[in-house]
Amino acid sequence: MAIALGLLGLFIVPNYWNAGNWKQEAHSYRAVANESAARQDGLLEMQRDVEQLRIELGNRGRMLPNTPDKGGLLASLAHAADNKGVYTHQSKSGKLASMDIPGVQGGKAMRRTVDVQMTGTFDSLFSAVRASEKLPTLVTVRSIEFACNPKAPQDISVIDASFAFDEYFSERAIDATAHMSAPGGVKYKAK
Repeated sequence: MAIALGLLGLFIVPNYWNAGNWKQEAHSYRAVANESAARQDGLLEMQRDVEQLRIELGNRGRMLPNTPDKGGLLASLAHAADNKGVYTHQSKSGKLASMDIPGVQGGKAMRRTVDVQMTGTFDSLFSAVRASEKLPTLVTVRSIEFACNPKAPQDISVIDASFAFDEYFSERAIDATAHMSAPGGVKYKAK
């Protein structure tokens, strides 16, 4: 019996000590795994926050392009002039002018004015304004003036409209027309 207890002790005691060490090691692995899972959850939450901020910026913010030809306002107006109901269209873009951004110390941007004369139906003219507001760049409508066209037939309501837009660019934008010594305005007349 003593021999059996001795043999049993030789196997049980070392395994008991090993089991205690393994239990402690498993506990430390669980702690590391839990910490890793918490960090992973935190990372996923941060990713969701970043995506939400990007969506919010996309809904509220507008980009400031680095070049005037990337603004898209003139192309949008030319596209609107091709729509049914627009009879004449003339656009004149001004030169880029530097401006301070209110509330941002040292913040600067470039602004270009675009004056537009259009003749057409009210819906077609106002669709040009709506198209400009949907551009991803920052464009504001400074003024709109409508007047009935006295030369229009009685059965068609044709309106003469004058729009003044302000288009904004980053402070690094260079006026391509000034840089290349080309005329500053773009004029287009449709029939």
